[in-house]
Amino acid sequence: MSREVVTNEDYATQLQRLARSMAAGRTEEVLDVLARGDQPWQVKMFTNGNLDKRFEKLQRQLEFVKPAFGDFDDLLVAFIRELPLAAYDTGTSDGDRLLEWLELGQKLTSEQHDFVACQRSRHAVEDEGRRNRLGHVRFQELVSMANELAGELGSNRNLQIHLNPIRIWGRFETAALLDENADPPADVLFYASGNEVRTAVLEPEGFALVHELEGLNPCTLDSWSAVADSFADREPRSQDELAEFCHDMATIGLLAFA
Repeated sequence: MSREVVTNEDYATQLQRLARSMAAGRTEEVLDVLARGDQPWQVKMFTNGNLDKRFEKLQRQLEFVKPAFGDFDDLLVAFIRELPLAAYDTGTSDGDRLLEWLELGQKLTSEQHDFVACQRSRHAVEDEGRRNRLGHVRFQELVSMANELAGELGSNRNLQIHLNPIRIWGRFETAALLDENADPPADVLFYASGNEVRTAVLEPEGFALVHELEGLNPCTLDSWSAVADSFADREPRSQDELAEFCHDMATIGLLAFA
């Protein structure tokens, strides 16, 4: 009984070793277990095909990041050789591992950090959209009526303000990804809009308002105005000012009403 258990454990360890070696393209490490008649070139052809597919997938996933790196393809190869594909790779998980590998193992410039942070935030929005699919679909239904309902904010006291549930905060330290009207460092909100991921660069005032809504969501204009007036570190905002902000945010798909 005990001998059989040891044998099974050894076999499992061997499988893990072979899987890691083949995933990383280190075919020389699996030659000792080839079946009779199998040739080393057959193993190499198999692993090279898988590595090529992984390389091409990463290129597609991280096309946005590539311009920030002069040697991006070389970095992809180094990553693939160093870290085998995860057993349950799904969606953008391999791309996220590469981005983390870049941040932890490479000396990135500030601009490169911004490109990596932007891509990771986009992936985070996509992941959140998959986890909260119902919330995303419901909000997109509300967005279709947002511009029309925004005009009722001042008169319809029961109208609820809804903040896009699929959103991630980020920060750019350089001007590389900012337009000419924004100065770094800048707080950036990544959020889902239909099947896309959009970004909104907010001024400090807008940043504060969105954070207020995060604690109240959903809420009416009256309830938001009552809370907003309690902040002692800034001038109180009128309901008209809050309604104007809501209209602007609804235009870009960040707020909706019901």
